Amino acid sequence: MSIKKLEDFIAQMPKEIESKLEKARYLYIELGKRSFYDKSYEYMMFGEESDYLIYSDKPYSEPNVVICTTLVKQYAELLTGVNIKNRILVDEKGHYSLIFEDDIGGEHITDITKDLKNIQFKCSTSYFGVGTISKSDLREIDIGINYITKNRGYSNDYWHMVKDRLQRMKLSEREKCEKIFESLKLFGDLSKLGEVELFEMYRKFFQYCLDGNEKVQFYSTKMSNEPEEYFMRLSTNSSVIIYRLDPKVLQFVLFRERSLER
Repeated sequence: MSIKKLEDFIAQMPKEIESKLEKARYLYIELGKRSFYDKSYEYMMFGEESDYLIYSDKPYSEPNVVICTTLVKQYAELLTGVNIKNRILVDEKGHYSLIFEDDIGGEHITDITKDLKNIQFKCSTSYFGVGTISKSDLREIDIGINYITKNRGYSNDYWHMVKDRLQRMKLSEREKCEKIFESLKLFGDLSKLGEVELFEMYRKFFQYCLDGNEKVQFYSTKMSNEPEEYFMRLSTNSSVIIYRLDPKVLQFVLFRERSLER
């Protein structure tokens, strides 16, 4: 599907998608596939207000590099374009989310910015209609809009295979981490994710496979005029090992190791 401007999402929506709920879901998925969070914005937050307004209101472009303000406004415009009533919410930190109404007046909250990583890796979403749409109903909708199929479910439907295998194998903490690094690409196309979304997907995958192991820490750093860099820190009884996300190979690679032994 070729998307050059926001109106193309609506023009190319399959005619068989009729209900407001299905349309809202379809537009959420399709916009999310093509939108990437701009981490550099966080370092411009103390600039001129006029610069912020231009950035937060910029139109859809390809690629659609955005912040939550931009993205939610774009999603709201799409929903309005297909006659779906909606309103934007802003929390105390200035983060944007959105509520829309279905055909019978039911309200559903969404946060497309937080779901970008999930959409781009074809995972089940975590911020669309939580508490108002059952997982089974959402799965049926996703099959209907061809996000997934009956034979091939969400990417994270199969993550348990790695987790179960790690639990059976007698591996060191380091070996477990490196096994996880190698495994994520088996469940989807990592090249579809933006850099921020790729980093967040690795974090999510690790948390699932290792149950929030406190020995693992994900973080990012930025030097002046240099791009953001993403790291994972593993602490063992004998060393501290740092891995860096290499955007060329789409995987964390060994960056530095420091022994704790004297």
